[in-house]
Amino acid sequence: MITLIQLSDCHLLKDKDKTGYAGIAPYDSLARVLSDIQNYIVQEVASEPEQRAKHQVVVLVTGDISGDNSPESYQHFIALMEQHIEPANIEWFVLAGNHDNNPYFEKYVGSRHLQNNDSLSLCNWQIHGMDTRATSNMHTAAGGVKESDIQALEQSLTTSPQTNHLVALHHHILPSNSWMDKHSLVDAQRLVSLTDEYPQIKAFLHGHVHSPLRQQIGKHNTPSYGSPSTCWQWEMRPEFGVSNEAPGYQVMSLMGDGTVNVTVVRV
Repeated sequence: MITLIQLSDCHLLKDKDKTGYAGIAPYDSLARVLSDIQNYIVQEVASEPEQRAKHQVVVLVTGDISGDNSPESYQHFIALMEQHIEPANIEWFVLAGNHDNNPYFEKYVGSRHLQNNDSLSLCNWQIHGMDTRATSNMHTAAGGVKESDIQALEQSLTTSPQTNHLVALHHHILPSNSWMDKHSLVDAQRLVSLTDEYPQIKAFLHGHVHSPLRQQIGKHNTPSYGSPSTCWQWEMRPEFGVSNEAPGYQVMSLMGDGTVNVTVVRV
């Protein structure tokens, strides 16, 4: 069995004590989330050593690590991951979000960057990361589908047709019918077309919307799972709004038959 723990949209700041929406300090809320994940790993995984070899666990952060483009925000992130995740000997990876469109992302977490030309293979699953950061001619909060990512993904789908594939990215693919759609994924139809052609794509996961958005993509109704933020949450409505839901993360069980079970955890 594979357990994929997803957290997203940390929005860390240079000042650890600085608060944002809903009076939340991103550093403190991420520390609480990671502490909860650490406890989950100890209780649910490490408590059964005989099953550990059969139970693979990985942590994936789906973008917007920084909230202010500061080097300190990434230093804080690494320190928290080293404190809470690495002692459990759990592999962790990151994707870039629109707020990570800066030189410090690659400098500090580039070695953990999950990219499509180097997907993660776990049992009979392949996990692909897409870099949807805006190009120079796009609105900075919007996202783009890069041709190189599409080509790498399609090649993997063609050469590994019997494998279950999961695609992770920062931006949501379909409109959410909320104010966040003004920061949408440009050319998202490329991904929708791939799901129509390759049913071995079993799921998408993303961040960006600060909400556990649930959608179905393409003619095969491929599930797409948005994640809560580790700080403040957005209301999925046409007008801007901050939800009173707590920070959180989600736990995804990737089954051998290609199904995905997802649990949202609030902290």
